[in-house]
Order: sequence, then structure tokens, then C-alpha cells
Amino acid sequence: MQVTQEKRPGSRVGLKIVVEADQVKRSYEKTLRQLVQNIQIQGFRKGKAPRNIVMHQVGRERVMASAVDDLINDAIKQAFKETKLNPLSQFELDDEVAELLAQFNPEREFSFSGYVEVYPEARVGQYKGLTVTVTRAEAKPEQIDAAIDRWRDQRATLLPVEDRPAQWGDVVMIDFKARDAEGNPLEEIATQDFQLELKEDNFIPGFVAGIVGMKLDETKEIEATFPPDYFKEELAGKTATFTVSLNEIKTKELPELDDAFVQEISSFQTVAELREHLQKRLEEDALTQSENNLETAILNAILETTEVELPETLVQQETTQLLAQSLNTLQQQGMQVGDIRKFLSQLPPETLNSLMDRYRPEAIDRLRRTLALGAIIRQEQIAVGSTELAVEVQEVMSAYAEQGTRLDPERVRRAVHEELLTQKAIAWLKSQTTVNWVDSEGNPTEAPLFSVADEDRGEPEASQVPEAEFGADEPERLETIEETTEVNTEVTEENVAKVEEAAPPEATAVDVDIDADEGKGSASGVEDSSEPEVPVEVESVDLASDPAPPLAHESATPASEAIPDETKPNKKGKKGK
Repeated sequence: MQVTQEKRPGSRVGLKIVVEADQVKRSYEKTLRQLVQNIQIQGFRKGKAPRNIVMHQVGRERVMASAVDDLINDAIKQAFKETKLNPLSQFELDDEVAELLAQFNPEREFSFSGYVEVYPEARVGQYKGLTVTVTRAEAKPEQIDAAIDRWRDQRATLLPVEDRPAQWGDVVMIDFKARDAEGNPLEEIATQDFQLELKEDNFIPGFVAGIVGMKLDETKEIEATFPPDYFKEELAGKTATFTVSLNEIKTKELPELDDAFVQEISSFQTVAELREHLQKRLEEDALTQSENNLETAILNAILETTEVELPETLVQQETTQLLAQSLNTLQQQGMQVGDIRKFLSQLPPETLNSLMDRYRPEAIDRLRRTLALGAIIRQEQIAVGSTELAVEVQEVMSAYAEQGTRLDPERVRRAVHEELLTQKAIAWLKSQTTVNWVDSEGNPTEAPLFSVADEDRGEPEASQVPEAEFGADEPERLETIEETTEVNTEVTEENVAKVEEAAPPEATAVDVDIDADEGKGSASGVEDSSEPEVPVEVESVDLASDPAPPLAHESATPASEAIPDETKPNKKGKKGK
């Protein structure tokens, strides 16, 4: 068999495959034997009917289509082995099925061509001797007051109001319905006994402002416009008229900020202790964010001179993971998996596509970062020692065992290896880079004092921060630091699963699905002998089907949190941040 490769745009490889006549004949005979053995024809025992009768019963076109199907499948599988391609997608035929059937002759050689998307390789430009400007994050004292005020607000007592109109900050109970600009009712918008805090950013713009000033038992029409990115595409950017009835007005009475309040919401005994703890956490978070800013600046500088062609398959998979990550956040907030699936199933296709489009730019950016980092790792021959890897794997396994979770050791090993490899690459890049630090105003400032053991920074002992530090209502995270895009290297149960999903698939039978009445055919990916050193976190997707690929999970815990989550072990087997 002769296989000729050609490079195509979009990280695709074209294959021209020529199968010799003797191999074509053997394949045809094999297909015909299988048909004879498996078909049941009246008057004959199964597998005993003569070939000419089977051919007449089944039809010559169907026999030929089946033969071509088997021949192409076997040829593609063999071609992938010979070329050692790393396929990401199914093999797509260039030729129409009718043309392939017309040229097929069991006594002659058979040729066809097509392409497959392959794992891309980034062409990295300059990554040594870079100079970057990085913003140093700072802890601001007013953020402590803002955090404490939010916790007081969460525990506020609602007191009925009867002698004045609704005002900003009140909590009201309303009934409302809506109609569009043509006067048609929007039945899916109507609701009763809806509790709403009168803040400007609650609900759609203009709606809350229209309620401010209303009196008890008053009914009013309010005109408001849905935002352009509203999740229901048919309403996005549209103006609607709401008929609102005000049933109740309540005002918030905040608890006093004293030692008794602190003891109620935390393990601390005094307001001073709580403030001291929050100040320490803010400083730790600012240090972490400064380091994230540095890593992001370096990667962004590298990407400016990096070229990579991203296959659509990879982009779709990464976009799906980002969407799944946002849905995973809903689950962490208490929404059941069944409810999430029901929510997704009820979304119109255009809405789901809109959500995917929203995450697509971030998916592309993440892929480019990961691929560039992988290229540098290969070029600089950055590696993880076997002893270091074994120690880290054991620590992760022990940490999760303490939580009652059992993980597959091989999957953990691969996830930890990826994490350590990424950490080493980032550390190496930092050593090669000149950094100019500036404050939030752009003025030069001193460099942060990063600890040698950065990964253990900010982890208070369990005796200092108990597991249920803040009672039933977990405080909101401190709004301290601007989020940045970073390479996530935390070993979590979700990431262990993702590394398994990112692995190249084992050898499988190729399925071309050629039918005499159809157009072009496609074949699924087969055996893969090469594996990227830094696997991108994706799932394999059957491109032959139209539905969106299955959702994966990704853990992305923001660096800045007011109170550590005491339930998740980190890779050191300690309590999480």
C-alpha cells in the first residue's frame, strides 16, 4: 500500500492512499465471505447459501458498497500506523461515494484521498531574554470593610415598611408580567411573589429603577430593555413593558459589628482578630495575584511571536470544557446535575450556540498558551524526575484517601506529571525574563517578595481556621484583584479525569459508513502512537454527529478568596486554600 502525505491548512494532513490489486482482491473476498456467513436466505441454512444467490438477494451495489467500506477502513487504519499521525478527528474523504464505487474493481488497485485533523505544533518565536511590565497587586484596607459589610448584609433582619415608598436597598415582594413592543404577552417572564433587592445591577437595566418610589399595593408599568447578551436570544436587546404590582416593602437592619457578631460567624473571638486574619489573607492573595500577573505577562509576550493553526475540533472541545466549567460552578453552588441537564435541554439550539460563541475566544487563547508552553518544554528538554514524580503522586493519593476518595494511580501519575512539567516550564521562563514592576497607576514599584515555597503560601493550619469557619452562609470572595488568564496546574479530581480524557484513544475499528445512496464518507480516529508532552485538556468527540460534544469538567478556583475552603486537599495533602 502506498501512502502520500500533504500538509493542509487548519492543522490538517491530507493522505493519498493507493491499495494494490492483490490487497483489494483479498479485502473483497473477505467481505463477501462475511456476507455469506451472516445472511439468512430462505431455503438455506445460515451461511450456506451460494455466492451468486447472496449477490442477487443483497444486490450488487450493496455488496460493492460494503466491500469499499471495509477496504477504506482497513487502509486508513494501516495508513495511520505507517505515518504515526496523531489524529484528532475522523478521516474525511475528498471523493464522493458514487465516484469511489464507480472506480472500484475487485481485480484492480484502488485509490482514494482525504484528510484528518492532527494535534497542532506551535512555532514559538522569542521566549528567552524577554522584558515584561507587570502590575503588582496590593492589599487595600477598605476591602476588609467591604467584606465585613457583605457578611453583615447577609445576616440582616428584614423589617416591614408601611409608611414610605420603596427606596434603594429595600427588599420588595412583587408580581409582574410583561409584553413586547407589539403588545404580545411574554408569558415566560410573568411571575408572582418575586423577592427582589433594589440594587441597580439586579434584573435587567431600568427595571429596578422603575420600582424605586412605588408605594405599597401600587401597580405600575415599567419600560426596560433586555441587555444585548441576554441568554434568551429572542429577547436580547429588545424593549419590554412590565406591569408590576408591589406587595411588600422591607428594609434591612444590619447586625452590630462587635465581638459577638464575629463569634457567631467565625472561629475568631474579636473584631480585631478577624481583621488581622483578613489582612493576612489579602496580602497573601495579592502576592498570589502578582505572581499570576507575571506568568500571564510572560505567556502573552511569547504568544506575540507564536504561530499555531488550531483545528476546529480542538477549539470546539476546549470551548465545551469552558461551558462545562461554568455549569460546574452552578453545581458547586447547590444546583443538582439533573437540574443543570434539564436547563441545557430546554435551551434553544441558537441559545446554546450563543453560549459556545461567548467562550470561544477564551478557548482559543488557552489552547495557544498550552501549545506554546508545550513547544518550549520540548525545545528546552524540560523534564520531571522519576523520584520527584513518585513522591508527588503518593502525596496526592494520600490526600484524597483521607477524604475517602479513591483515584486510579496511573491517571493521577499523568495529571501530576503534567502539573510538575508546567510548573518547571513556568519557573524556567521566569528565570529567563527581565521584569519591570509597576503599581495600579503604572508607576514603578518594588518587586513582590515571593516565597521559595510559593505553592504552600497562604495555607493556615487547621487549628487556626476551622472547617466551618463562617457558618451556613459562606462569605463572598473578596473583590480585591482583577482576574487574569493563567495556566491551571492544580491537581484536583476533575483535572485527573481530564488528563485521562485528553489521552490519545486506543486503537479502534474505523467506521467509514459508506452507503451507495450517500455522499462523502468519514472515518473515526484510530490508533495513536504519539502523545503530546503537555496534553491539552480535551475530550474526544465523534465528528460524525451533529450534537455538541459531551461536557467535561474543569476546576478553576480564583486566587482571591476571603476564607479558605477547608474541604479540598491540595497536592501536598494539606487543607486547601
